This record gives sequence, structure tokens and C-alpha cells, in this order.
Amino acid sequence: MQQIINVVVGTLIYLSQGIPGLVVSGLAVILMLLALIRKDASLMVTAALCVLPIAYAFGAWVGILLVVRLLPLFVLLSAFAISREEPVFAWILPLSPFGYLLYFIFRLVSENFSGV
Repeated sequence: MQQIINVVVGTLIYLSQGIPGLVVSGLAVILMLLALIRKDASLMVTAALCVLPIAYAFGAWVGILLVVRLLPLFVLLSAFAISREEPVFAWILPLSPFGYLLYFIFRLVSENFSGV
């Protein structure tokens, strides 16, 4: 069981650094925008799965980094708001994940994909 957990954690870390981090975060941003424009909750759930590696690698359970760890939850709540046809919450909830992902992409590119 410990080997499976090590593989999953290693994969999450790998998907949050370098070029894979750029691809995953860019895909999450695109999927969030498409989900909001098309009002499709399944695209938003897929975006939450793409946010998960970045939130795991750079979040913490203490302090301000708790917000980073909870970013996939905001995206999932937005998917719930889309399914309930609540446009205000559907657009407001993913603003913090969207902003953090743009910051993450900018930082990743500015450091020449060496990992953040």
C-alpha cells in the first residue's frame, strides 16, 4: 500500500513542476473558461482534477497556504453552482483558482521551467 501512495505522490509532484506543470495548469485554465462559457459542470470537474496536483504540491494545512490546498474545492463548488444554474456563484468561486493558476504559469515561465 505504501508503494501505491508513493507512486501517486510522485506523480502529483511530477505534474506540478516544469513543462508538465505548465501543460496541466494551462489545461485547467482553459477547461475552467470553457466550463463557464458553455455552462458545463463536467468540464469544471475535469478542471478540478487538473488543479489537484498543483494544490497538493504547493499547498499546506497551516497558514495562508491552506487556501492553495483548497483550490480544487472552489472549482468543484463552481461545478455544483453550474449544475444548479446559479451563474453568480459559478463565476465568482473559480476566480481564486484562476488567479493562482495564472500566477503559477507566469512564475513557471519566468523561472525557465525549472520548477517553482
